[in-house]
Amino acid sequence: MNSKLLAGASVALFAVPILFTPSFVTAHHTWVVQYDRDDIVILEGTVSEIRLISPHSRIFIEVDGTDGPGIWAGETWPLGALYRRGLTHDNLAVGDVVRVTGERAVEGRLGLHLRSIYRPADQWRLWIGLGPDTGENSAEGIGDGIRQFQLENESV
Repeated sequence: MNSKLLAGASVALFAVPILFTPSFVTAHHTWVVQYDRDDIVILEGTVSEIRLISPHSRIFIEVDGTDGPGIWAGETWPLGALYRRGLTHDNLAVGDVVRVTGERAVEGRLGLHLRSIYRPADQWRLWIGLGPDTGENSAEGIGDGIRQFQLENESV
């Protein structure tokens, strides 16, 4: 009798909380539902804020122009992963004019999952996307891509 009671209590203790766990908790790292892999954008603008933190860093880019004006949030890897790829607090700064590529956020928000960053002033490039650094949307091919939003007064 005690073993049946213990088994029932175990099920209640472990299974019931799982049933009431919100779906967003289990879907936290599924970036493929937050960004459209087939909609690669290229943005040109000025870095307005940098948050190199865990679990997800963000680089905010102020974009002028008729196609995509506003402040875009570029989501990327945590601080440690970015350091291993070469991005530190010393080599990208607020005020830098950059060109970035990434998968556009779904649901109409101004966001992208960053693939690459290019700073034309000194031709500094950084590939932070998944997969190899090749093709039209890589750090080397940036600017030759699918869709381009650029500054109204200056072609970077």
